[in-house]
Amino acid sequence: MKLLVCTDGSPAAEQAAMLVGKLGLSRDVELTLLGVVDEHGDASTLEASFDRMAKLLDGAQLNLTRKIRRGDSYEQILEEAVRHAYDLVVVGGGGQHHGLLHFKVGSTTSKLARKLHTHFLVARNVPNQVQKVLVCTGAEAPAVDTMRVGGMMLAGLTAEVSVLHVMSQISLKPGSVPEELIATAETAIAKNTREGQHLQRAMLQLSQAGITGPIVPRLRHGLVVDEVLAEVKEGKYDVMVVGAHYQRGQNRWLGILLDDVTDQLINQAPCSVLIV
Repeated sequence: MKLLVCTDGSPAAEQAAMLVGKLGLSRDVELTLLGVVDEHGDASTLEASFDRMAKLLDGAQLNLTRKIRRGDSYEQILEEAVRHAYDLVVVGGGGQHHGLLHFKVGSTTSKLARKLHTHFLVARNVPNQVQKVLVCTGAEAPAVDTMRVGGMMLAGLTAEVSVLHVMSQISLKPGSVPEELIATAETAIAKNTREGQHLQRAMLQLSQAGITGPIVPRLRHGLVVDEVLAEVKEGKYDVMVVGAHYQRGQNRWLGILLDDVTDQLINQAPCSVLIV
Protein backbone atom coordinates (compact mmCIF):
# COMPACT_ATOMS: atom_id res chain seq x y z
CA MET A 1 0.00 0.00 0.00
CA LYS A 2 1.35 3.41 -1.01
CA LEU A 3 0.42 6.54 0.95
CA LEU A 4 1.11 10.19 0.16
CA VAL A 5 0.95 12.53 3.17
CA CYS A 6 1.25 16.24 2.39
CA THR A 7 2.47 19.28 4.37
CA ASP A 8 3.50 22.91 4.02
CA GLY A 9 5.18 22.91 7.44
CA SER A 10 2.17 24.18 9.39
CA PRO A 11 0.64 22.46 12.47
CA ALA A 12 -2.70 22.17 10.67
CA ALA A 13 -1.13 20.33 7.75
CA GLU A 14 0.63 17.96 10.14
CA GLN A 15 -2.77 16.71 11.32
CA ALA A 16 -2.60 14.50 8.23
CA ALA A 17 0.32 12.54 9.73
CA MET A 18 -1.33 12.58 13.16
CA LEU A 19 -4.42 10.81 11.79
CA VAL A 20 -2.49 8.34 9.63
CA GLY A 21 -0.42 7.42 12.67
CA LYS A 22 -3.60 6.41 14.51
CA LEU A 23 -4.87 4.08 11.76
CA GLY A 24 -2.70 1.15 12.86
CA LEU A 25 -1.30 0.57 9.38
CA SER A 26 1.05 -2.36 8.75
CA ARG A 27 4.80 -1.79 8.72
CA ASP A 28 5.13 -2.66 5.04
CA VAL A 29 3.31 0.52 4.01
CA GLU A 30 5.26 2.66 1.53
CA LEU A 31 4.81 6.18 2.82
CA THR A 32 5.88 9.40 1.13
CA LEU A 33 5.92 12.79 2.84
CA LEU A 34 5.38 15.54 0.30
CA GLY A 35 6.31 19.09 1.28
CA VAL A 36 4.92 21.88 -0.87
CA VAL A 37 6.27 25.43 -0.78
CA ASP A 38 5.69 28.50 -2.95
CA GLU A 39 8.12 29.19 -5.80
CA HIS A 40 10.04 31.72 -3.71
CA GLY A 41 9.24 30.27 -0.26
CA ASP A 42 11.67 28.94 2.35
CA ALA A 43 11.87 25.15 2.07
CA SER A 44 13.97 24.75 5.23
CA THR A 45 10.86 24.67 7.44
CA LEU A 46 9.69 21.54 5.67
CA GLU A 47 12.54 19.40 7.02
CA ALA A 48 11.53 20.18 10.61
CA SER A 49 7.94 19.43 9.68
CA PHE A 50 9.01 16.09 8.17
CA ASP A 51 10.73 15.16 11.46
CA ARG A 52 7.63 15.97 13.50
CA MET A 53 5.40 14.04 11.09
CA ALA A 54 7.69 10.99 11.17
CA LYS A 55 7.25 10.80 14.94
CA LEU A 56 3.48 11.09 14.59
CA LEU A 57 3.45 8.25 12.08
CA ASP A 58 4.93 5.76 14.56
CA GLY A 59 5.54 2.31 13.03
CA ALA A 60 4.32 3.34 9.60
CA GLN A 61 7.51 5.31 9.00
CA LEU A 62 9.80 2.36 8.15
CA ASN A 63 9.48 2.79 4.37
CA LEU A 64 9.53 6.58 4.47
CA THR A 65 10.46 8.86 1.58
CA ARG A 66 10.63 12.65 1.73
CA LYS A 67 9.98 14.91 -1.24
CA ILE A 68 9.83 18.69 -1.68
CA ARG A 69 8.00 20.41 -4.53
CA ARG A 70 7.61 24.08 -5.37
CA GLY A 71 4.50 25.68 -6.78
CA ASP A 72 0.73 25.58 -6.33
CA SER A 73 -0.31 23.03 -3.67
CA TYR A 74 -3.17 21.57 -5.73
CA GLU A 75 -1.09 21.16 -8.88
CA GLN A 76 1.90 19.66 -7.07
CA ILE A 77 -0.15 17.17 -5.04
CA LEU A 78 -2.12 16.08 -8.10
CA GLU A 79 1.01 15.65 -10.23
CA GLU A 80 2.77 13.60 -7.55
CA ALA A 81 -0.31 11.44 -6.94
CA VAL A 82 -0.89 10.72 -10.62
CA ARG A 83 2.73 10.08 -11.49
CA HIS A 84 3.34 7.53 -8.72
CA ALA A 85 -0.10 5.91 -8.36
CA TYR A 86 -0.67 6.22 -4.60
CA ASP A 87 -3.45 4.25 -2.91
CA LEU A 88 -4.29 7.06 -0.48
CA VAL A 89 -3.59 10.80 -0.52
CA VAL A 90 -3.82 12.61 2.82
CA VAL A 91 -3.93 16.36 3.48
CA GLY A 92 -4.54 18.45 6.59
CA GLY A 93 -7.82 20.29 6.17
CA GLY A 94 -7.20 22.78 8.95
CA GLY A 95 -9.40 23.50 11.92
CA GLN A 96 -8.75 26.61 13.94
CA HIS A 97 -5.54 27.09 11.95
CA HIS A 98 -4.77 27.46 8.27
CA GLY A 99 -2.74 24.62 6.84
CA LEU A 100 -1.52 23.28 3.53
CA LEU A 101 -4.67 24.42 1.77
CA HIS A 102 -4.42 27.99 3.15
CA PHE A 103 -7.49 30.15 2.57
CA LYS A 104 -8.58 28.03 -0.40
CA VAL A 105 -9.56 25.01 1.67
CA GLY A 106 -12.85 24.57 -0.14
CA SER A 107 -11.66 25.05 -3.68
CA THR A 108 -8.44 23.06 -3.30
CA THR A 109 -9.96 20.05 -1.54
CA SER A 110 -12.86 20.10 -4.00
CA LYS A 111 -10.52 20.05 -6.98
CA LEU A 112 -8.44 17.25 -5.50
CA ALA A 113 -11.54 15.22 -4.65
CA ARG A 114 -12.80 15.57 -8.23
CA LYS A 115 -9.52 14.93 -10.01
CA LEU A 116 -7.91 12.24 -7.87
CA HIS A 117 -8.91 8.75 -8.99
CA THR A 118 -7.68 7.32 -5.70
CA HIS A 119 -8.75 7.40 -2.07
CA PHE A 120 -8.52 10.80 -0.41
CA LEU A 121 -8.37 11.69 3.29
CA VAL A 122 -8.85 15.22 4.65
CA ALA A 123 -7.64 15.34 8.27
CA ARG A 124 -9.37 17.91 10.44
CA ASN A 125 -9.63 18.43 14.22
CA VAL A 126 -7.88 15.11 14.89
CA PRO A 127 -8.37 14.00 18.53
CA ASN A 128 -5.88 12.17 20.72
CA GLN A 129 -7.90 9.02 20.20
CA VAL A 130 -10.32 8.23 17.37
CA GLN A 131 -13.38 6.90 19.19
CA LYS A 132 -16.27 7.27 16.73
CA VAL A 133 -16.45 6.73 12.97
CA LEU A 134 -19.43 7.40 10.71
CA VAL A 135 -19.67 5.44 7.45
CA CYS A 136 -22.22 6.84 4.99
CA THR A 137 -23.91 4.47 2.59
CA GLY A 138 -26.06 5.49 -0.35
CA ALA A 139 -26.56 3.84 -3.73
CA GLU A 140 -26.13 0.10 -3.42
CA ALA A 141 -23.43 -0.56 -6.06
CA PRO A 142 -20.97 2.10 -4.83
CA ALA A 143 -21.80 1.16 -1.22
CA VAL A 144 -20.11 -2.22 -1.62
CA ASP A 145 -16.78 -0.55 -2.36
CA THR A 146 -17.34 2.02 0.40
CA MET A 147 -17.78 -0.71 3.01
CA ARG A 148 -14.92 -2.86 1.71
CA VAL A 149 -12.28 -0.16 1.28
CA GLY A 150 -13.39 1.98 4.22
CA GLY A 151 -13.47 -1.06 6.47
CA MET A 152 -9.98 -2.17 5.42
CA MET A 153 -8.47 1.28 5.99
CA LEU A 154 -10.09 1.71 9.40
CA ALA A 155 -9.69 -1.86 10.65
CA GLY A 156 -6.73 -0.86 12.84
CA LEU A 157 -8.86 1.50 14.92
CA THR A 158 -10.57 0.50 18.14
CA ALA A 159 -13.53 2.75 17.53
CA GLU A 160 -17.30 2.50 17.47
CA VAL A 161 -18.49 2.51 13.86
CA SER A 162 -21.92 3.76 12.83
CA VAL A 163 -23.42 3.05 9.41
CA LEU A 164 -25.72 5.81 8.19
CA HIS A 165 -28.25 5.64 5.39
CA VAL A 166 -30.27 8.75 4.58
CA MET A 167 -33.71 8.00 3.22
CA SER A 168 -34.76 10.92 1.08
CA GLN A 169 -38.39 11.90 1.61
CA ILE A 170 -38.45 13.23 -1.93
CA SER A 171 -37.66 9.81 -3.39
CA LEU A 172 -40.49 8.00 -1.59
CA LYS A 173 -43.07 6.49 -3.93
CA PRO A 174 -46.64 7.84 -3.78
CA GLY A 175 -47.78 4.57 -2.22
CA SER A 176 -45.26 4.66 0.61
CA VAL A 177 -46.76 4.25 4.06
CA PRO A 178 -46.31 7.17 6.50
CA GLU A 179 -44.32 4.96 8.89
CA GLU A 180 -41.42 4.99 6.43
CA LEU A 181 -40.96 8.68 7.11
CA ILE A 182 -40.20 8.10 10.78
CA ALA A 183 -38.74 4.58 10.77
CA THR A 184 -35.58 4.02 12.80
CA ALA A 185 -32.75 1.74 11.79
CA GLU A 186 -33.90 -0.81 14.35
CA THR A 187 -37.50 -0.90 13.08
CA ALA A 188 -36.36 -1.00 9.45
CA ILE A 189 -34.16 -4.01 10.20
CA ALA A 190 -36.89 -5.71 12.26
CA LYS A 191 -39.44 -5.26 9.46
CA ASN A 192 -36.87 -6.32 6.85
CA THR A 193 -37.55 -3.26 4.70
CA ARG A 194 -35.30 -2.40 1.77
CA GLU A 195 -33.44 0.12 3.93
CA GLY A 196 -33.16 -2.42 6.75
CA GLN A 197 -31.68 -5.02 4.39
CA HIS A 198 -29.26 -2.44 3.05
CA LEU A 199 -28.04 -1.53 6.54
CA GLN A 200 -27.61 -5.19 7.47
CA ARG A 201 -25.55 -5.85 4.34
CA ALA A 202 -23.39 -2.81 5.04
CA MET A 203 -22.73 -3.93 8.61
CA LEU A 204 -21.77 -7.42 7.41
CA GLN A 205 -19.45 -5.99 4.76
CA LEU A 206 -17.68 -3.83 7.33
CA SER A 207 -17.17 -6.84 9.57
CA GLN A 208 -15.82 -8.87 6.66
CA ALA A 209 -13.45 -5.98 5.82
CA GLY A 210 -11.87 -6.20 9.26
CA ILE A 211 -13.89 -3.96 11.60
CA THR A 212 -13.89 -5.71 14.98
CA GLY A 213 -15.51 -3.08 17.19
CA PRO A 214 -19.24 -2.42 17.62
CA ILE A 215 -21.15 -1.44 14.45
CA VAL A 216 -24.31 0.60 14.96
CA PRO A 217 -26.95 1.16 12.20
CA ARG A 218 -28.38 4.65 11.71
CA LEU A 219 -31.30 5.76 9.53
CA ARG A 220 -32.27 9.37 8.95
CA HIS A 221 -34.85 11.05 6.71
CA GLY A 222 -34.45 14.20 4.66
CA LEU A 223 -31.87 15.93 2.50
CA VAL A 224 -28.63 13.95 2.34
CA VAL A 225 -26.13 16.71 3.16
CA ASP A 226 -28.25 18.21 5.94
CA GLU A 227 -28.87 14.84 7.60
CA VAL A 228 -25.28 13.61 7.35
CA LEU A 229 -23.91 16.84 8.84
CA ALA A 230 -26.56 16.74 11.58
CA GLU A 231 -25.56 13.16 12.45
CA VAL A 232 -21.86 14.10 12.51
CA LYS A 233 -22.46 16.99 14.90
CA GLU A 234 -24.97 15.21 17.14
CA GLY A 235 -22.88 12.06 17.33
CA LYS A 236 -19.56 13.92 17.73
CA TYR A 237 -17.76 11.69 15.23
CA ASP A 238 -14.01 11.89 14.69
CA VAL A 239 -13.94 10.49 11.14
CA MET A 240 -16.55 10.29 8.39
CA VAL A 241 -16.34 7.92 5.42
CA VAL A 242 -18.17 8.68 2.17
CA GLY A 243 -18.30 6.71 -1.06
CA ALA A 244 -16.43 7.65 -4.21
CA HIS A 245 -18.30 10.17 -6.30
CA TYR A 246 -17.10 8.55 -9.52
CA GLN A 247 -18.13 5.07 -10.62
CA ARG A 248 -17.38 3.49 -14.00
CA GLY A 249 -20.45 3.41 -16.20
CA GLN A 250 -22.24 5.83 -13.89
CA ASN A 251 -24.92 8.13 -15.24
CA ARG A 252 -23.32 11.52 -15.99
CA TRP A 253 -25.92 13.57 -14.16
CA LEU A 254 -25.88 11.26 -11.15
CA GLY A 255 -22.10 11.69 -11.05
CA ILE A 256 -22.50 15.48 -10.99
CA LEU A 257 -25.04 15.22 -8.16
CA LEU A 258 -22.76 12.98 -6.09
CA ASP A 259 -19.83 15.31 -6.78
CA ASP A 260 -21.84 18.15 -5.27
CA VAL A 261 -22.80 16.11 -2.20
CA THR A 262 -19.18 15.04 -1.63
CA ASP A 263 -17.98 18.61 -2.11
CA GLN A 264 -20.36 19.95 0.53
CA LEU A 265 -19.52 17.21 3.01
CA ILE A 266 -15.73 17.56 2.86
CA ASN A 267 -15.94 21.33 3.21
CA GLN A 268 -18.62 21.56 5.91
CA ALA A 269 -17.92 18.56 8.15
CA PRO A 270 -16.14 19.48 11.41
CA CYS A 271 -14.28 16.14 11.41
CA SER A 272 -11.87 14.26 9.16
CA VAL A 273 -13.36 12.91 5.92
CA LEU A 274 -12.24 9.80 4.03
CA ILE A 275 -13.41 9.53 0.43
CA VAL A 276 -13.15 5.96 -0.85
